[in-house]
This record gives sequence, C-alpha cells and structure tokens, in this order.
Amino acid sequence: MYLEELDYTGNAIICITHSFPCENRDIEVAADWKVVPLYMKKKIEEVLNRNFNYDMYNKVITLCDALADENGFTTLEKRFISVGLRYGTDTYTAIRWRGFYEIKKEIESFIGMSIYRLLPGIEKSIYTNMEF
Repeated sequence: MYLEELDYTGNAIICITHSFPCENRDIEVAADWKVVPLYMKKKIEEVLNRNFNYDMYNKVITLCDALADENGFTTLEKRFISVGLRYGTDTYTAIRWRGFYEIKKEIESFIGMSIYRLLPGIEKSIYTNMEF
C-alpha cells in the first residue's frame, strides 16, 4: 500500500506476487492466513485479482527470493526444508515447490545452464548447517 501511495505500482505488485511461484493466484496457496488481519487479506486479494502480466521479470524476482537465505545463496531444496522446518507445511506446499521448479526450469532453458552456476558462493550452502 505504501509503494502504491508513492506511485510504484509495479513494485507494489511484485511485493505480493513473488509469494506465488505459479500462475495460480489463489491466496490460500501462499501462506497461512490465520495470522493476517482480514482487511489485509482482502487488499492482497484485490491486487491478485488485477490483470497483470506474470512475465519473466516477475518469475526471476520470485526465483531469486527462493534462492537466498540469511547466509546468502542456497539451493531450492535447502531453502524449502529450512522454511518447512520453521513454519511447517500445508496442503499447498507441493504446489508452491513445483511452481518454483517450473520457474527454475524455464529460466535455465532460456539461459542454457543451471541457475546455480550464476550464484557465487552457493556451494558453501551445501556444507553449512541449516538454520531453523
């Protein structure tokens, strides 16, 4: 809402849509909404119901959000397990994970290599303990 007030509508939208790694914009897929006030849930639903283009830019931002943690770059697998251990999983977890893998696959097809080759220091995440 703050970014929209500043006329940064595109940035405001990506702040919400990056939580939806697939074109399914059902709000229930993104998070546990029991802790979110109803007025905020309704506002987010309004944004999700807008007709916006889920383009490569949105997909790259979504994937980048999933490829980092407090220690830097990490693999999707490690990030998913870390988040799952901290917050639990739900009915939609597999849908979200598949969405991230589909984005990763699409980007890798476009660039002709594994996305991990572009992330300096990612191999360190393999040898460090998981935080949760």
